[in-house]
Amino acid sequence: MKLSGLFGVQGISLMIILIWALPNSCTTYIYPDEIGVRRSLSGGIENEDFHQGRHLDLPLYHMWYRLPRTLQYLEFTDASDLDLRTREGNLIHVSLTIIYRIVPEQAHLLAREGLATNYPDRVRSAAEGFLLEHLAQMSNSNIQDPEKRQEIALSAVPQLNKRLTQYHVSLPRDGVVIRSISFDGPYEARLQAKQLFAVQAELDTAKENESKAKQKTDTVQKGIDKDVAVEREDWNQRIELARKATETEIAIIQAQAVEYDKRVRAEADAEYEKLVAQGDRMISEAEALGEKLRAEALTSRAGRTYSAIQAVRKFKLGRIQLNSYDPEFLQRFGSMAAWRRFFGGE
Repeated sequence: MKLSGLFGVQGISLMIILIWALPNSCTTYIYPDEIGVRRSLSGGIENEDFHQGRHLDLPLYHMWYRLPRTLQYLEFTDASDLDLRTREGNLIHVSLTIIYRIVPEQAHLLAREGLATNYPDRVRSAAEGFLLEHLAQMSNSNIQDPEKRQEIALSAVPQLNKRLTQYHVSLPRDGVVIRSISFDGPYEARLQAKQLFAVQAELDTAKENESKAKQKTDTVQKGIDKDVAVEREDWNQRIELARKATETEIAIIQAQAVEYDKRVRAEADAEYEKLVAQGDRMISEAEALGEKLRAEALTSRAGRTYSAIQAVRKFKLGRIQLNSYDPEFLQRFGSMAAWRRFFGGE
């Protein structure tokens, strides 16, 4: 039991190791900046470009070429400058860069033709021969003109692509970059002196034109200053006249406002006094009418009754001694008719 358990643990461990090791030992990883070309012992170069990722790689059966996917740069600079002669026969040294890349899905063709390791040398040789022929068409004037140099560089790309097709590489539109062009020593010195003289002449001409332009500018400026002064004076006069007219209108409006205020106030005061007088008259008439109506009301039968009631409420008999043996007592104080006569005047 112990031996079988031990072999079981070892078996599981061995399986785990195999599961981890087999993918790495039987595959190869192609990086993003690479193109993979696979070769087998039986089939040779396979008809496929392999891109980023893991691909089958049986030990001792497969072999891989790793070619660059990105842009490559072929430099003709410093000691490797292109030396050629212009149409006028002057010796020039050209420093330039060629930018190229492997044509997509053709890396396996490049490897099948045996160029996987030495295609950069083939590209350099073909490009150098073509450029020596193409750039020799330049004249001395073209060399000194940046736009002409750029035009010649761009025109070289389509023709160079035709020559490099056999190596399965291609250049982008601006794949030829001319970095610098210089003539041979003595001629370069004479050319620079000539250019310096031309630049100095242009500088003198520019200074002369600057002086003329300054004089013209000063003359124009004086005329402008004069016109500005005249225009300013004219506008000052216009502003003064407008200010006076405005002040006159304001004075008229203020006088009209004062007159309107006094007139309206006087009319309002008169109307107020009139209304007050009418109110007093109406109050007096109302009071007189009230007294008249009160008098008429009090003289009526109901009015006399009301007056008698008020008199009774306010009447205080006081302390009176009566003689009950007086025969006129009942006649004077003992009947309602007597009290009615007393208070009501009946």
